[in-house]
Amino acid sequence: MSGMRLRLMSMPGDGLSRLLASCRDLLAGVAEPRVGYLPAAAIGDNYLDPNVDAFEGLAAVDLIDPVAASRDSILRTLDRVALLYVPGGNTSALVERLARAGLITEIAGRLRDGLPYVGFSAGATLCGLDILNSNDPNPSGSSDFAGLGLLPFSVNVHYPADEARTERDERLADYHHFQTAPILALEDDALLRVEGSEITLAEGHAWVFNGSGERRPC
Repeated sequence: MSGMRLRLMSMPGDGLSRLLASCRDLLAGVAEPRVGYLPAAAIGDNYLDPNVDAFEGLAAVDLIDPVAASRDSILRTLDRVALLYVPGGNTSALVERLARAGLITEIAGRLRDGLPYVGFSAGATLCGLDILNSNDPNPSGSSDFAGLGLLPFSVNVHYPADEARTERDERLADYHHFQTAPILALEDDALLRVEGSEITLAEGHAWVFNGSGERRPC
């Protein structure tokens, strides 16, 4: 395969429009495509039925549930899907469930080898060096904070586009008292496109924090 193909965003757009457009792009030319739907960040409803409906006519949807399904079953599903889709929810729950199932390294390896990926909110945060800049609480008490390590920065999503930035900026600055990795903060209109080693902001607004106390546009 030709390397990573990722589409990352804070929000999927009205009616999943941005997400589905990204999936169409990544699935172009695939005969009878199947999407692996991994809603492991969800606490409660996994929203499988609305997603099956949304993908009707584009791709079949296979649920990947690291809590209920065996690791072997999940690996077989990953073998047959043409794209992995991870939606939002609680990032700590997502990482804990993937870690418990022994899937962190497996998924990261498959994405590096070219399995296309679309993720929003928690699904985008997951791809960074760590999840320490998640906006979520940690109700499960997880001690797993490593991301998939596919990007050269930590990811923060739902970055405010208004005066609410001040509180968020203070929290992101706290990270750099302990960590040296840069942070990429995605506003809700942002779409980050990764093709191999090339990372491009395809839509919207995003900001980079490098620990110097300054914020610069992506």
